Amino acid sequence: MSPTNAASNPAPNARPRMDLDNLLRRELRIGDPNDPQQIAQALSERYQSDLRAQSIEGEARGLPFLRTPQLRPSAPPPPQATNVDLEQARSDVQSDMHQLVSHNLTKDIRPELEGWQQVIHRAIDDGVQAARAGLDPVKRDVTFGMRRQLGEYARLSRLIGALTPALNRQFRNLAQSLDEVCAVMLVLMGESMANLGFSGGRFLLSTSYSEMQARRDSVINALRQIDGLAAQANNGSLWPRGLRAYRTLTSALEAQGQGDLRSLLGEDELARTMDELILLAGGGSSGGMRALGATAWAPLNRLTRFVDNTIAPVAPAASELANLHEALQLFIDGLVPAGGFRLLRVARPAVLNYGLYGSYRFSKAEGRLIDLVNRRGSLARELDCFTDCNCDDDAILGQIVLDKVLFDLDRAIDFYCAGDADLGLPETRASALALTLDFVTTPLLWGGAHPGYLGGGGLPHVNLITGTLLTELARTNALLRPTAAAIDADWDTTRPTYDANLNGNLPFPGGVSVRFAQAIHDELYQQRESDQQWRPVIDQMTAGCLPIDDIFGANGCLRQIVERPLQAIAVATGGAVAALPVAVPTPIPRHFEESLEIIANKP
Repeated sequence: MSPTNAASNPAPNARPRMDLDNLLRRELRIGDPNDPQQIAQALSERYQSDLRAQSIEGEARGLPFLRTPQLRPSAPPPPQATNVDLEQARSDVQSDMHQLVSHNLTKDIRPELEGWQQVIHRAIDDGVQAARAGLDPVKRDVTFGMRRQLGEYARLSRLIGALTPALNRQFRNLAQSLDEVCAVMLVLMGESMANLGFSGGRFLLSTSYSEMQARRDSVINALRQIDGLAAQANNGSLWPRGLRAYRTLTSALEAQGQGDLRSLLGEDELARTMDELILLAGGGSSGGMRALGATAWAPLNRLTRFVDNTIAPVAPAASELANLHEALQLFIDGLVPAGGFRLLRVARPAVLNYGLYGSYRFSKAEGRLIDLVNRRGSLARELDCFTDCNCDDDAILGQIVLDKVLFDLDRAIDFYCAGDADLGLPETRASALALTLDFVTTPLLWGGAHPGYLGGGGLPHVNLITGTLLTELARTNALLRPTAAAIDADWDTTRPTYDANLNGNLPFPGGVSVRFAQAIHDELYQQRESDQQWRPVIDQMTAGCLPIDDIFGANGCLRQIVERPLQAIAVATGGAVAALPVAVPTPIPRHFEESLEIIANKP
């Protein structure tokens, strides 16, 4: 064998070995794949419930093989309060669905209700299962998604009930039961974090532990495209842009005295740095999260400096180096702290907040979240009684609008649970409900005569929304955005951050705070589009006693309470935020073969 061939053989032989080491690290969660004790311990933990593994352990203690005594399962733990609440909520949903499906007046829409029954039960199962793993960011996202889906069914049930007076109470009972399940899901996420000991920590991964392993492997594979290990696959058919980028970066970092960054161009050092971060996470445990939150800043700072210092030196740009940058930045993004620790404030009793769940002071946003959760129950009780004694057309339209307010309040609570700032973008999207409440409760807010729900007439609910209900709506509004009426509601924000128009209750005067205005605009626009998707469902499942255009039409109640704030934002920002955005399809670039054909056929 020639010396040249001998020198080139170790690379292809080393790659399978490295892949095997990475597989052992990922699957067995060990630090050193060459340590037999770590492998033995990991295998023992992985297969501890297997009969053969138990027999081997028994044989090591001197017991006959395959005669290891089996431990009897311990008694199940006593039911906790949340488990009892969950079973009660499930039972309520099942009972209410059965009552609707078997009711004589619903015989014409029984197939639709049976479809509801299947989807609702499946969504509850998926949401509860995901909520029990609240420390996993993917599971939290799934839970919030199921909460929103169930909340949409609750709002749709209230809407159909309002349009079907004979079954109004049955449909609203189902909506109340769905609200119960959604509330229990929120508590389950917080309790799952508390059960794992996540008390004083404030660091949560923004992606799952297994996803971090996959991102780590993507970085290593991208590095191999430029360090020569993958060069043999080219067979001389491509220009060696990756190798050139590798050589240029090595020289540039050496000339700049960035030796600590140059070492990251080696697979061993880069893998060790990322494995250190992954191992610190401890499999996504609470202790691992707290340790990672206190130590991740040093290696993350090094990886970030590597990305920043290796983007510019290479010209022309190499796709292989771009892959490495994107893969490494994706890995870094996964270790950026995510929101979600506020779930503990919702799930645990207030008496435990001092000491057991951190001795630091409550943030203003956490205080508003707790107030919103408490206010939600009071508002829901008032709304459920709104049309009991007055069921004319105006009252029905007002009930539909107020039910939307309750649904949006649940979404605002979700935004606050997912946020981590006093007034970041999630909290700003939650404040979109404040503009809707302005339209509902303040007739003269929009300058002169209010347009009304039905295109210029009087407000159907002006004389109906009074007393306790109006007070609850006003207090909820004060918790959602800093205005003249809410400036004392524990806001930690200033005018440059979120410009509060202290003279007129409208945010965003004179082109200020366009970024926040855009966030609220996007939220309202998505609400409008979501509501329009329900029109065929309402047409199909109601008798049509009330014209459908009074609800979904251009001058309908649901359209107007979103359309007017959108127009107000456009005016207040001087046109910087469009009132009616037009979706422009993304053009598909031509393939290089088509481009060559165009050039060849050009006269």
